[in-house]
Amino acid sequence: MTDANPDASNPSHPDCILRLASAVHRFRLPCINPADQLSFEESFKTCSSNHKDTKAALHKADIHRDEIKKGFAAAKTSYASLSSSLNDYIPLINQILISCSFQPEAARLDKPLLFSWMSGVECNKTKKLKYFESEALMFELVLSLSTYALCESNLGCDYCVEGNFAQALKNFSKATGVFQRLGDDLLPTWMAKSKQHAEMEKESLAETRVGVSAALTHLHKAMSQQMAVAAILVKRDVPNYALVGKLCLGVAVDLESFVSTMRSKASVHMSRLEPSFLTLVTFSINVQRALSLYFLSRHLWNSSEFGTAISALSEATIAIRTRSSPTGRGLPEIEERGPLQVLSSEVAEFRQHMQCLLTSWERDNSLVYFDKVPPSVPVDKALKPIQLNKIDDFYLEARDPLPLSLPGTKNDAASAPPPPSYNEAIKNDSQPAAESRDRSDSDLARELHEKLNSQTHSSSYGSA
Repeated sequence: MTDANPDASNPSHPDCILRLASAVHRFRLPCINPADQLSFEESFKTCSSNHKDTKAALHKADIHRDEIKKGFAAAKTSYASLSSSLNDYIPLINQILISCSFQPEAARLDKPLLFSWMSGVECNKTKKLKYFESEALMFELVLSLSTYALCESNLGCDYCVEGNFAQALKNFSKATGVFQRLGDDLLPTWMAKSKQHAEMEKESLAETRVGVSAALTHLHKAMSQQMAVAAILVKRDVPNYALVGKLCLGVAVDLESFVSTMRSKASVHMSRLEPSFLTLVTFSINVQRALSLYFLSRHLWNSSEFGTAISALSEATIAIRTRSSPTGRGLPEIEERGPLQVLSSEVAEFRQHMQCLLTSWERDNSLVYFDKVPPSVPVDKALKPIQLNKIDDFYLEARDPLPLSLPGTKNDAASAPPPPSYNEAIKNDSQPAAESRDRSDSDLARELHEKLNSQTHSSSYGSA
């Protein structure tokens, strides 16, 4: 917003604030190995041969997966078309997964399914492309969902650049919903059933970890809220400074939750994140806190609390300084060719704007208002964060399991009962993982007891 107000003590907020408030990160997308030539039709050829609907679904899955691979290989990625292809593919892979889960005897493969993906979230520190392979259908579903979420996130970045903050908010909210579903539901369920949990924690991709999805949920909540702030600031009207300050503080809280969640729940994978991305997160946390103090000061000045306004603005100028140490307060150093260089002019302009405003306020207060300036903002005047929690809830489309059968056996199409409906399948599979483990332990104990009894009887019989 251009400053057209001649009053030096009450200028409009400069455009640099809008750019700093809306700075977000664009992730690289996960990617299917181009050498991956798997086919659901070929792998399930025998057990699907007597089922028209099953063959049609497998054929569609192959078509959409090929579209996704072509989208990755394109010279310029179209996030919209890739998101659309993934949106068509995800219900199919989920349907295949459920079909195999509830018809394990009939789900015999003619060819192995080996899914191969490269991470988009992790930083590849070598020039050699690193792909992770898994035979788990859940692995394919999780990576597809993560890629879908990051496509929506990158679409949000595109709309942000265009200044369409309302649409960007919708895309970031959609990404938030997908990551929340992964972190709260799908990944914990998968990990609870995994026998190689510890090994997977160290070796597998960041996109498959519960902690990473939980952290990315916080991150995208922050990005959504940044768009809400930008949508307010881009208007020509004078904003509600207190509200905007609370929203900026809420953004900082969500970004801090991202960092703390990664450290506590995904420390192994945090070390694999792009260092420039973590630098931007640290930068954004401090910028958002400085913005919160700045908007608080504008609110206080307009409320005729001149001394406290000066104190808040003084704190904002300190918060926007370059920090003296990696753990100190302030912004990371903006290096000449570093990731923050693109925002260096905005930071300089914001610092200059606040310094000019502070000088004007101090002069007015010393000549006109004579209001006492506290050494820091009193607790009762400090803003409390507002977190909008803009989340577009995501649900996997409910599709009934596909029938599978082996020709020439009692499970062939003529004699096998139909698979359960989607609701029945989910109901049967909703049993808590702990209960499932307890039952398994009970079965083992009973088998051991029977084995010991058998050995005792055999020993007694022999001695007789």
